[in-house]
Amino acid sequence: MAQKAGTLEIAELMQFLRQQLHSLPDERKPGNNTRYEVEDAVMAAFSIFFTQSESFLDHQRLMKSNKGKDNAESLFSIEKIPCDNQIRNLLDPVPAATIFMAFQEIYEWLNKNGVLKKFLYLESEILIALDGTEYFSSKKINCPHCNYRNHRNGTTTYFHGCVTPIVVSPNQKQVISLEPEFIKKQDGHQKQDCENAAVKRWLNKNHKNKYGYAVTLLGDDLYSHQPICELAVKQGYNFIFVCLATSHKTLYEWLEFLERSGEVTIIEKKQWDGQKNLIYRYRYADRLPLKDEDSSLEVNWCEVTVINEKTEKIIYQNNWITNHKITENNVEEIVKAARSRWKVENEGNNVLKNHGYNLEHNFGHGENHLCELLLSLNLLAFLFHTVLDLVNYTYQKIRELLVTRTTFFKDIRTLLKYLWFKDWSHLFSFILTEHVPLKKVNSS
Repeated sequence: MAQKAGTLEIAELMQFLRQQLHSLPDERKPGNNTRYEVEDAVMAAFSIFFTQSESFLDHQRLMKSNKGKDNAESLFSIEKIPCDNQIRNLLDPVPAATIFMAFQEIYEWLNKNGVLKKFLYLESEILIALDGTEYFSSKKINCPHCNYRNHRNGTTTYFHGCVTPIVVSPNQKQVISLEPEFIKKQDGHQKQDCENAAVKRWLNKNHKNKYGYAVTLLGDDLYSHQPICELAVKQGYNFIFVCLATSHKTLYEWLEFLERSGEVTIIEKKQWDGQKNLIYRYRYADRLPLKDEDSSLEVNWCEVTVINEKTEKIIYQNNWITNHKITENNVEEIVKAARSRWKVENEGNNVLKNHGYNLEHNFGHGENHLCELLLSLNLLAFLFHTVLDLVNYTYQKIRELLVTRTTFFKDIRTLLKYLWFKDWSHLFSFILTEHVPLKKVNSS
């Protein structure tokens, strides 16, 4: 059956990854130790993340032994399944950037097929939230690229982190992962790396033109300083960054002066949240200096305070700086865009850490690129499921039937453990055919 325009099957998604794997580095010498292909090792690791099952490959080896066929081959095209140590050894020489083009090509597919239009906000812009997160830590295992923390008890924790750029929108529950930027000691540098430096590298590598729309970057207070703001503008981005008084003394001194002069605009709007009336109090001002120097970048500032009208209790308050012109007509929209940054934590990193992807689990460190490649494959698996949730009707229907993400993956793991499926359509058709909703039992 021909696919409708703007839809994707899992097999087609897999090709976005597979087409990056044709010339992978293989440091093995010819001989008996080349039984397994590096491409199979990549897909084997990916299958674990995609199914959210650390035991997936073990189950498929057993199925192959008992039935002469297995789901690793039929669903992921893995011809021979390497063991865990073989996977780690084969993947360690493979730079994570090898698969980065898969992120970009999926983004371009979403753009070409009109899916990204659902995410547009402000003046038809893409919102990209930036956030740093750790994904590997150990008190024993380390490499020259590890950052570290020395503790008072004399121990040291070694860790790897990354900045995860994610497309968000106040109008969409889903988020779209982009390729990460790693926080690690750079080649030839003794100094530890940091999130601030990683964001600058990401900005230098990624001009806004690659995204097909104007782009507004969202970030926390770490980013709301002149070097990052200037670089963002230079690379063609707009920005809305959290701006705290504790780290922006000059800006808030100017703000106090403008308040005394009556140049800070205040707007209040009332909104019913289904249970109570909320007062949204917006304050904004133009052309505030980021630092106490003649060369200071001028930014616009806004604040929102959300108040329970009945109790007069403050429910939420935050402040931001932006290069967007703020007016009475757009301050609410700018604040909504700024507040959608939480999705990078709640819908992005939180899901990756706490809802099956186990982002902080130490899947392997290696001596070269292993932990970075595994992290990237995990992010790509998350992106694949997001895309399917956006454009694949059958997938959407199954997620609706199984209600929760936990139930969905639990059922997938169980089915793939005991039954063989010739392809993903076979698996999904089986779920839709065999699913019997639990009926409420009348107590009468």
